[in-house]
Amino acid sequence: MKTLGEFYREKVLSQKELISVEWPYNTDKIEIKKDLFGWKLHAKRKFIECRSEEEARFLYIYFVAGMTEVSVPKDEQYLKSILPELETLKKKMDDIVNDSIDGILSRRLREKIKQEVYMEILK
Repeated sequence: MKTLGEFYREKVLSQKELISVEWPYNTDKIEIKKDLFGWKLHAKRKFIECRSEEEARFLYIYFVAGMTEVSVPKDEQYLKSILPELETLKKKMDDIVNDSIDGILSRRLREKIKQEVYMEILK
């Protein structure tokens, strides 16, 4: 099974035109929201604007996994085409990680272990 890092290098960094997006906020909780002006990733009262729902979903996956700067393909159609594979990959990894840490009762410890595993998966 591919890791998030392998997917990123293979499918994203291989593209010629990329947009770099930075997540400067130190927070655990990130939400995707649509408002009158478009799609945004929110962390408490702070947010970054996204070009589309697909871009917001793509960024969400990598920011939740712990990356602070992500390159996004400029081509919206290409982004749309790779997003289902990325979301499937993320769900499989979430299932594996959650099954592995299921017996740990401390929420803080579970989150710490999950974050460390994601950092390894991103390599």
